[in-house]
Amino acid sequence: MVTVASPDIAHAYRNVYNAGKSRFNVQFDLTPAILNHQLEIISRYSQAGKGNDSGHYSDYWFNNNRLSLTTNKQGHLDQFYLDKANKKVVISGWHADDASALMPTHFITLYDKTTGKELAHQIVKNIASPDIATYQAGIANAGQSRFSTSFEITPEMVGHQLMVISRYSDSTSEDDYGHHSDYQFNNELLNFSVNQAAHLDKFTIDQAAGKVNISGWHADDASIYMPGHFIILFDKTANREIAHQQVAPVASPDIAHTAYGSIANAAQCRFNISFDIVPEMVGHDLLVISRYSNSNTNRYGSATSDYWFSNQTVNFPVKQQAYLENFRIDKAANKVYVSGWHADDASVYMPGHYVILFDKTAGREIAHKLVSVTASPDIMKATHITNSEKARFNTSFDITPEMVGHELEVISRYSNSDTENYGTATSDYWFSNQTVNFAVNQKAYLEQFSLDAANRKINVSGWHADDATVYYKPDGHYVILFDKTANHEVAHQLVPVTASPDIAKFTNIANADRTRFSTSFDITPAMLNHTLVVISRYSNSDTKDYGTATSDYWFNNQINLNQQNGWLDSLSQDGTTISAAGWHVANSVVGQPHHVILLWDYSRNREVARHEVKNVASPDLASSQGNYLNAPQARFSTSFTVDPSMVHDCFGIISRYSNQADGEGSTSQLWLTNRYLNAYQNPSWMYQVNYQQIQANPSEVGHNIGPGYEGVKTWFIKSRLGTANIHNQYTMGDAYAIMNIQRSHGLPATGWVDLPTWRALGYSDDLWYGIDSYVQPLQVTNPAAGRQAHIEAMINAAYQYMGKPWWAGCSSAPAWGVDCSGLVMQALYAAGINPTSASSTHHGYPGNEWNSRDLFTDPHFANVGWNDRQRGDLVFYYEPGTRTIWHVAILLDPNTVIESWPPSVMVQPITNGQRNVIAGIRRVFA
Repeated sequence: MVTVASPDIAHAYRNVYNAGKSRFNVQFDLTPAILNHQLEIISRYSQAGKGNDSGHYSDYWFNNNRLSLTTNKQGHLDQFYLDKANKKVVISGWHADDASALMPTHFITLYDKTTGKELAHQIVKNIASPDIATYQAGIANAGQSRFSTSFEITPEMVGHQLMVISRYSDSTSEDDYGHHSDYQFNNELLNFSVNQAAHLDKFTIDQAAGKVNISGWHADDASIYMPGHFIILFDKTANREIAHQQVAPVASPDIAHTAYGSIANAAQCRFNISFDIVPEMVGHDLLVISRYSNSNTNRYGSATSDYWFSNQTVNFPVKQQAYLENFRIDKAANKVYVSGWHADDASVYMPGHYVILFDKTAGREIAHKLVSVTASPDIMKATHITNSEKARFNTSFDITPEMVGHELEVISRYSNSDTENYGTATSDYWFSNQTVNFAVNQKAYLEQFSLDAANRKINVSGWHADDATVYYKPDGHYVILFDKTANHEVAHQLVPVTASPDIAKFTNIANADRTRFSTSFDITPAMLNHTLVVISRYSNSDTKDYGTATSDYWFNNQINLNQQNGWLDSLSQDGTTISAAGWHVANSVVGQPHHVILLWDYSRNREVARHEVKNVASPDLASSQGNYLNAPQARFSTSFTVDPSMVHDCFGIISRYSNQADGEGSTSQLWLTNRYLNAYQNPSWMYQVNYQQIQANPSEVGHNIGPGYEGVKTWFIKSRLGTANIHNQYTMGDAYAIMNIQRSHGLPATGWVDLPTWRALGYSDDLWYGIDSYVQPLQVTNPAAGRQAHIEAMINAAYQYMGKPWWAGCSSAPAWGVDCSGLVMQALYAAGINPTSASSTHHGYPGNEWNSRDLFTDPHFANVGWNDRQRGDLVFYYEPGTRTIWHVAILLDPNTVIESWPPSVMVQPITNGQRNVIAGIRRVFA
């Protein structure tokens, strides 16, 4: 198109080349394809005469000027009913639609909502609708929108829910809708309902005649449209049809004179039929289905109406008895011997007899044999089962590698086949209580499983003695490197074992004189950050691929390639220059060779700068960190220049290994948290603030409980004994009661509660260790946070225990009770303070209930005067009339504390009638 003059645009956009001639005016034809779509305009300049095909053009999308071409439509069904007398579905109504202006062809579609598919459609001629034009005047064809039509009733409609769709289209073909606009009459549905009733008069198995006899009646309105009547014998056990027959209707005047007389074929609905007994029925539950269909052949038609006689099933009963007289492994003869007997009524229909050797460990058949049964007059005397006079079997199987180390069992099977392959029907007896274990002994030891840092290898050596080798290939030994993190094999190697006379001296396992192996694996990037273990495997293959049978030994030794360690030797500042030096050992250097040091600004919570550094020799790390791949070359040093506005910010260092020089991509990094610049910290004589999670003393986690102990574990024990109280001390009376429990469980009667006794009380291992190991989570991890953040963390932690009971000697999770010093210790942990004068775990030991006294005399807290007290200080109290410390609380404001005091943790005035003598104030954070 040609643009026209636009002087107003030239004035506004003087610097644009064609601003003086940029206006356009164009029209597009309205087509059905764009109705009910949102349109927008693109203005495109292209090479002259080439349009969109030039490959070079410049577009402007007018995103703010969109046009929605929505159409209005309304509709209503005046009639939608079944005219059964004339076998018609009658439909009339109206559908007014703006789209009809561009889509003049009107279709009426009959839709089966039950199956979700169209049944039929017709093109209809609209007729005048002046009444619709009156109140739908805004819609294009409102004055000519009525329709009236009908469809032939077909069998496929019977029993289904029907719906009408009115459709305007730009196509005039019956077979192609083209572009169209629909109105679905979803709220005006038609149910093509039919009535049916049925009863089975007889459903029996006549084994003598070899027949299943069935008679009854089935009246069904659907029979008008589906004259074909079928009786189906259905196997409920196998959930499949066994057989069906088409039956002719038989007069049933008795049904016509009952309450079911109104059903279409009530006077002609009886049936009487029989099926031949086939082996597939034996031992199964059978039921009958009566089916009407629009087919008169032996095959069902496209429409059916069924009646399931689900409450009248028949079981084809068979009795069976069996016994396994011999089931043993003869390794010398290389055989598995099996003999016994199996009497089974099913054998009348299934003459073929098989003995199956089944691998219970792998859940699969190993082998089977067709084994003729032989005379068994002794069995006939004991049971009346059909083939009891001929029920014995005797066979053997060759030992195969697949059996080794597995649990085996036997199945005796009758089948309607007398070839090597089973037939279509079977009757089994599983000798599940008479299994044989193909036991093999094995011993193994991993002598070396280590990283070879210089050569980037994992070295593996050891030995594996295994009886299974008798049945496997002499050189069929594999060493497997297994990724425990990803739960898959990383690599394996065929490694023939070598002489091991030292192993043969202390074990009689088959291959003890030839068990040693040694190999190595390349370390690959895929192993990074994962935990690896070794498997030694014997197999019936001596190629690089495993065979069909294996015997494995999993070694517990592990190599963790997810480990790293590091340390900042120095972190200093000279004005705007920040210097850092330290070391970072990591196994990830295999796939991440670039070492990048990042300067992190904790005050602004962002990275400030980063440098790639070249590691230098670190021979001093060889002894302490020699298990890391880069231990010989792990030291770094660098410096950064920061903006003058940042010189008082708090800084830290991140050491990162990466597969890219810029430090992005795949990375493994370590925050070096042993040094900070300008971090909040107490003076050196006070407790230093920790910015890493405080841990419980591992030597005290899982400690036993004896007389004089207090704490949460004591409370659980006394609760089980019925002696619990808030003073919560384990007494000699408790010890005697525990001794009785220990005796009843076969445990040493010590009176002390250890882990086995704890389990005997009904408590878990997790609870035993979890009570002791609990330390309040650190709430301040940013070293730039400042003093007040630590004070608030301490108080927030104390509030987690609000309302919990006062229990003597307790200091653990907020789920349980706590005493005064126990509350203070957990609050200190949350704020980053780990006092050496008391610990939460040791608090329950005898004589530690009064840890408040130890905290009061602790020289690492600051002693402050009464008038200088502040939020977060510790308030200590004398027992009235003495100079003995007996309580500690946390100050919230000059006149209020949070404390644990019988009966619970609460907020109280700083003094009250129970504890009104203050011994002193101690400050935690300077």
